[in-house]
Amino acid sequence: MSQPEHHDAPSHQAMTLADCHPADAMVAGDAAGDALRYLALLEAGGGLIWQADPDGRIRAVPTAGHVGRAAISLMQGHGWLTLFHPDDRFRFLLQAGRARRVGRAFEGRWRIGIPAGFWRWHRIRVVPLMNEDGRIHEWVGNALDIHERYLAEGRIAGSEARLRLALSAARMVAWEYDPEAGKSSRTDNSWTILGVAPDDFDGYIANMHPDDRAVFHAAYVKGGSMRVPELRYRHPDGRMLWLSSRGLERRDADGRRRIIGVTYDITDRKVAEEEIWRAANHDPLTGLPNRACFLASLNQHVGNDADCGSGVAIALLDYLDFRALDAALGHEGADALLRRTGVRLREKLGRDDIVARIGGDEFGVVLTDAVSAEEAVAVAQALTETLAEDIYQADHILTARVCVGLAWSTRSEAEGETLFRQAQTALHAAKQSARRGAASILLFDQELARGGARRVGMAAQIARALDAREIIPYYQPKIELDSGLVCGFEALARWRHPERGVLTPSVFGSAFDMPELARAIGREMARQVLDDLRGWIDAGLAAGPVALNLAAADFGEGGLAWTLPDMLAESAIPARYCAVEVTERVFLGEGGGAVAGALTYLDRAGIRIALDDFGTGYASLVHLKQFPVSEIKIDRSFIRDLETDAEDAAIVAALLGLARALSLDVTAEGVETEAQAAFLRDHHCEMAQGFLLGKPMGRDCASALLTRQALDRSISHRRKRVIDAETPGPVQPLLAGQG
Repeated sequence: MSQPEHHDAPSHQAMTLADCHPADAMVAGDAAGDALRYLALLEAGGGLIWQADPDGRIRAVPTAGHVGRAAISLMQGHGWLTLFHPDDRFRFLLQAGRARRVGRAFEGRWRIGIPAGFWRWHRIRVVPLMNEDGRIHEWVGNALDIHERYLAEGRIAGSEARLRLALSAARMVAWEYDPEAGKSSRTDNSWTILGVAPDDFDGYIANMHPDDRAVFHAAYVKGGSMRVPELRYRHPDGRMLWLSSRGLERRDADGRRRIIGVTYDITDRKVAEEEIWRAANHDPLTGLPNRACFLASLNQHVGNDADCGSGVAIALLDYLDFRALDAALGHEGADALLRRTGVRLREKLGRDDIVARIGGDEFGVVLTDAVSAEEAVAVAQALTETLAEDIYQADHILTARVCVGLAWSTRSEAEGETLFRQAQTALHAAKQSARRGAASILLFDQELARGGARRVGMAAQIARALDAREIIPYYQPKIELDSGLVCGFEALARWRHPERGVLTPSVFGSAFDMPELARAIGREMARQVLDDLRGWIDAGLAAGPVALNLAAADFGEGGLAWTLPDMLAESAIPARYCAVEVTERVFLGEGGGAVAGALTYLDRAGIRIALDDFGTGYASLVHLKQFPVSEIKIDRSFIRDLETDAEDAAIVAALLGLARALSLDVTAEGVETEAQAAFLRDHHCEMAQGFLLGKPMGRDCASALLTRQALDRSISHRRKRVIDAETPGPVQPLLAGQG
């Protein structure tokens, strides 16, 4: 393939040769004087001139140029090809053959050898001389050394190619703009990246987003260093691109302004930024905004007094007993329920309203144009009806119900964070109300505010009480119904108030709703219980296992469920002396997913696990299969009317039969009458608790009870020994059996 032609401006000497075309001029010159003058001109130009016969054999070489006379002497009588590099000869012959056929001059760039053994690039022109009958009778050739310029051009071409490649790889267009003429030129990749011709400035401007066009013009008019960090651009193929443009002003020799710069296609970066922002601000399961995005959007809709008559409301929605739904539906089914919730909320609400997933099964809604609190309540009612859903299981039906906490304010007076906290307070109260069978939608008001203030105040008091060691265990005995002996205790939290005496959780129970306080209470209870246990063991008292109640917070990282085995080891107390009780509320509450691992850990450590308040929840039977439970405690609600309610009696009997079939221990709670105790004994219930059998008591009273029981056993044992010694041998088995 022949080299591409380059018609670059030569030096002054080269111009002389190129302009006069030495071979053509030689034909035109007449004899002697002109020939001498022309030879002088050729020598001054430094080129190589030769004459050849029609077959290409060299006849004469008037000037040798860079080749040198020694090489020329070898050329004479031979063909042109002796001059050329072997790789260039074929291309030269092709052009020479074409010129011979048509009788025309030809030229090109080829390498010619020099005596030092180097090859140098020359620009060569060969002209045929015709006789009267139109035949070639001689060739005249001119070769001008362009070696340095050729190499420089190669370097420039390589740099330009690399620049084009770099621009294309970086999705970048280089440009130059003439502000006075209003014209611009861009690199050729303008077609690929921008979809417009390199010189189409008007088309480029027309494709910009209207809102960004003025910014772009302002930056260009300003002059100096210009930068447009981001602008939107509609590609002719319909794609929306993001561009970034920057340039510097320069002045040419005439003082005319020129702005030279580059334009980047930053679409991929913007898309990545959008994806990062979306991942940080949206819930991956439902695609809804998350808590952070919800609060940011809320703040945009409050504090605006442009329409002082309008209002804004927040509704926080949370499923009641979602853990039961999760257990019944399975993980995938629960996720599907949450996705449906997001879709239904979005469909039910207005276009400008905001829907978000706050976390877990809690959703948030901003009603951006709630004229009144009453309107907000009506919307909340419609949402609860929309989200209510019956879930059919093999043997029962679960109803998915949501509780709603509302907060409303006029737009001009509203503060985002305040409204959100008020809605949280209302939601907390609504969930408690719904569990009592009362209203599941509550609007924040001053009464709720006072309740929230009381909870905050109570939290501060309990924190102080913990520091003062005022939170203490009270022990309710667990009694063997057949023998009447104490077979263990349940440790119950009490507050030994310096002024009000001993208080029950009915006063300070709200502290257990605060995870940090709940964990602190659990740790303090365990510390004191283990101290008491250590004392009873050292005194030789048969305390039996003492059960600690675990709250949901105790199952979190570093909670009592994970640290209790180590505490027992540090106190040198065998694990059989300790048990834990877990209510179904713990399984179903937030963080219930951590319960399974913690209970398995406790079971492997040898600590007994009891399922408290059994029979009152949705999934008690499921929990018996899922968790390593050793004992069930029948809830007091089934024991209370045992004497008069046939259904309660049937349920208790069934639960006792179930426990026997599963080899589980059973304790009945809330036993207050002899009739209840008799029924339980008749149906083979081993253990019971209740005021009939023993009220919760302090450490000293529990120690006294254990001491008295030990003395009674000792006296009974001594009496038995006396009777055994006095009774003839054949009667002993009968007495032993009676004993």
